[in-house]
Amino acid sequence: MGRMKGIVVCPQPRAADVGAEVLRRGGTAFDAALATAFCQMVQDPFMCGIGGMGTLQYWRPASGEHGMIDFHARAGSKVTPGMWEADSRGRSEISGYALFDDFRAELGYSGIMTPGTVAGFARLHERFCTWDWSDLLAPAIRMARAGIAVTSFHHEYLTRKPMQGMPTGKQRVSTTPACAALYLNAAGEIRDIGDVIRHPAMADTFERLARAGAQDFYTGEIAARIAADFEGKDGFVTADDLAGYRVRESPAVLGTYRGNTIASNPPPGSGAVLIAMLNILEQFDLGDTPGSVRHLDLVARAMAAAHEDRERELGDPDLVTVPVQAMISKARAADWAAKIRDGWLPGGRAGTPPTCTTHLSVWDAAGNAVAVTHTIGTGSGVVTEGLGFNWNNCIKLFDMRPGRPNSIAPGKARTTGMAPTIVLKDGAPFLVVGAPGGSVIISAVLTTIVNVIDFAMSAVEAVSFPRLHCEGGAVFCEARVQDDVVEGLRALCHEVRQSAISYDPTMARAHAVLLRNGAVSGGADPRGGGGVAIAW
Repeated sequence: MGRMKGIVVCPQPRAADVGAEVLRRGGTAFDAALATAFCQMVQDPFMCGIGGMGTLQYWRPASGEHGMIDFHARAGSKVTPGMWEADSRGRSEISGYALFDDFRAELGYSGIMTPGTVAGFARLHERFCTWDWSDLLAPAIRMARAGIAVTSFHHEYLTRKPMQGMPTGKQRVSTTPACAALYLNAAGEIRDIGDVIRHPAMADTFERLARAGAQDFYTGEIAARIAADFEGKDGFVTADDLAGYRVRESPAVLGTYRGNTIASNPPPGSGAVLIAMLNILEQFDLGDTPGSVRHLDLVARAMAAAHEDRERELGDPDLVTVPVQAMISKARAADWAAKIRDGWLPGGRAGTPPTCTTHLSVWDAAGNAVAVTHTIGTGSGVVTEGLGFNWNNCIKLFDMRPGRPNSIAPGKARTTGMAPTIVLKDGAPFLVVGAPGGSVIISAVLTTIVNVIDFAMSAVEAVSFPRLHCEGGAVFCEARVQDDVVEGLRALCHEVRQSAISYDPTMARAHAVLLRNGAVSGGADPRGGGGVAIAW
């Protein structure tokens, strides 16, 4: 077979195949990432799309370039601070989604923020890709026209019992006629597993982007159609908001863990939160038995501690001061470790973890690496007639109380659990990892890193190992966590909520590329989908 040219790992196998084919034909990791991402938007239209947002980390050794391209959604210019405070019913106990009796932050035009996905991938293309933009969009266009079979994950996402205060999947897809036409069958029900959904309007939109360029989404024909659709609706995004959208580029946030460099995304993403968790765990010996009471107890407490800082400090750095260096300092971690040794326990919020978003990790033989996490939130149920893609509902992750780091304001990005991460050893990538899944993303990335570094697991083992999540209240764990371990955690005064599902997709889906001892391997999370595609 010859020398490996590269590897693509993501939840959608057919999207991963496209990326591997790009690598096989001489494309770089950056080319493969862009082509794969647009195919993900077709394959998993409630996890990601051009109506959404994201963040990506790149590593290009030939030029020494390493950094972030953040394309977070931004609040429309029509929002006002405190506009919904009086009607708020609080926030969901996991991920902090804003709750309203009328679902205004979840469904419809009022939940939509100015999207950044097209601008983000266009910037990736401008800086790093070697193939033409139109050639990299071509596979997604073909997929959209041919149609996509409904997967078990897509079906389960729309039919599962919703978290308290959230709409059902059928309510979500029934929000607009164009959305219902795509995702409901002739009887008005959620389409079954195996049903083929064709996306001709999405294909037309992608073709327009391929031909006219990314800027058409913000100032051209597509932008005009968006503005016409939004006119008179109850949303906050204007044509000027689209025209004024810009990506944010910056260095990665850097930390260390047991001699390895951890590079992750800056605020309003959660890279600093991830590094803070690792800093706390570094204060302890986790033992030599993964999944033990000691291991999981310490991980749960570290998760909860860093989430407490996240709640207090994290916001959009363009508009608020975020003390990143204090959050990721070893001194702060030592303070938390002392509290944990004195018996500090998580306390406060608890709920059912949501699942949304998608991720891809790519590496090529030249040493280039990309980690991309992108999303539409959980989907607003809005599809603009004739454009074919789902719009985000990202507004729900703002704090509806004014005067806080994550309070809503015009042009502001809200916080996110996204954390595309590259772990470096001796100055070179050793692990490329990320995950979809709300704030549970941080837990999935954290445990994957710990599994690889502390317990020498393979990529497959690291992403598949029984997982837990703690955000400051209950400790959630999968059915595969042993009963004696659950009882041991309860004996330490944790409130443990154990899922009945062995590989529970609500625990997020980590996807990793591991480079160890001269070998390259991929781990695709078995909790939903999962594709590893290798180019030879």
